[in-house]
Formats: sequence, structure tokens, C-alpha cells
Amino acid sequence: MVKRKLRYLKGLHGSPEEMILQVLSKDWADKSKKCALDVICQFAEFIGKPIQKPEFRVYNNREMYVPDPEMVKQFLYRIRSPKVRAVVLTAIETGASASEVSGLTWRDVNFEKKTLTIRRVKGHKTYTYRVSDGLSTLLLQLPKEGEKIFNYKDPKHINDAIRDYRKRLTRETGNPDFLKIHFHTFRHFAISWFYFKTKDPVATQRFARHHSFHNTRCFRQWFTTWLLRNGMPREYVKEIRGDKRREAIDIDHHIDKE
Repeated sequence: MVKRKLRYLKGLHGSPEEMILQVLSKDWADKSKKCALDVICQFAEFIGKPIQKPEFRVYNNREMYVPDPEMVKQFLYRIRSPKVRAVVLTAIETGASASEVSGLTWRDVNFEKKTLTIRRVKGHKTYTYRVSDGLSTLLLQLPKEGEKIFNYKDPKHINDAIRDYRKRLTRETGNPDFLKIHFHTFRHFAISWFYFKTKDPVATQRFARHHSFHNTRCFRQWFTTWLLRNGMPREYVKEIRGDKRREAIDIDHHIDKE
């Protein structure tokens, strides 16, 4: 048992707080990260410097993480590679997943109309989006080296491309929440932000390309929780969310009770 715990500390250095940041930045399974964080907290208590265990999305926690717009802007501006920036901006503007982005072809983009079509994959529908001048310009800068726009052999490689930026932004800003960002996080952000702007669940379902409205409701519920956590009065949340009188009870089922 002791040897197994010491194994988690191998390669870590600095204060317990620094060790925690190092663990969160590693490409370990969530369960392994949770065990390592437990060991660090025990170690900190042993040396007389107890620390609070950070909140962490582990394997049995379904709460999704959605960064605020300023964090997304910082992340995007930190990316130097035009290809990686175009990939991330595509996800931000369309909510595309890694597999959808890696499957994009030049036939899916219309530079004259500034539209991008995300093709159907399992669980999602096909939808054509209007894109910004910025994304259109980035795509025009990319070399045409084949049928596909981005030429990723494996969608998992997209996450590899943004890993270093997460670590750099965490060091530069002191905000460990950047380590929670994965490529799929940008899909969560895009859908949540679209709902924030429109307050229209049906339009949000179309934007997200969900077959089931149940999936779209998750983002509506997250939006409600986020507003209340940030101090919005309950009545104002009902108003800004666009609830009708008969829907008002819905808000009581999906918010933090704290």
C-alpha cells in the first residue's frame, strides 16, 4: 500500500500545491489523478502543511466544465499555429467535436458565402453554419494537401495539439482551470454560449445537432446553475432564461440547493 502511494509521488517536486498542478497537467486517467491528489493531500498533512483537495472532474462525476468567454479568448489568442487556431475556432463557432473536425473536407466550406457544413456522425445531425471572417481567413491560409482540411490521422491528436497551451496558460495566469480544458470543452462552450445568446432551446438543439432534446437540456441546466452560482437572483434567472409561468418549476429541479 505504501509503495503504491509513493509511486504517485515519483517525479513530482516542489510544494504540495505545485505537485497538484503537475498531476492535473499529466495525461493520466481521471481515476489515477484522483488517487494521486489523495496521496498529495495526505503527504501535505504529514509534513504539517495541510491543503484543501481541489475540485476535479473524476470518472464518476458527470458535471461538465464550461470555461467563461474570457478564458476561451485567452486560449485562442495564445495559439500560434494557424492550423491549430483554425481547429479550435471551428469548434468554438460550430460546436464541432474532434471527429467532426478531423473529417472536414474542402467541399464542406464555402468561402463565398462564409459557411461551413459539419457532416453527420453518430448521435449528431448535419448542419451548415455561418462562420466569422476570422475563421474564413484562417482556413484560406491553410495549404490544400488533400481532400481533408486538417489531415489529422486520429481525432485524438487534436487534443495533443492543445496540451502545451493548457500548461502555458496555467503557468502564465496562475489559473489551474485551464488544465480542465480539452478539445471537447469548446463544444460545450459553443452550445452553452449559443443558448445564453438566444434563450431558445429548440434553436440550441439545431445548433448542437442533437437528435434528442434531452441532450440539449443538459446545457440549459448548466446555464441555470452557472447563473445562480454567480449570484443571480432566482426570479431574474427565470426571466433571463425565458421561462414561461408553467415552466417555472423546472428551475427548481436543476439548480444547486446551496
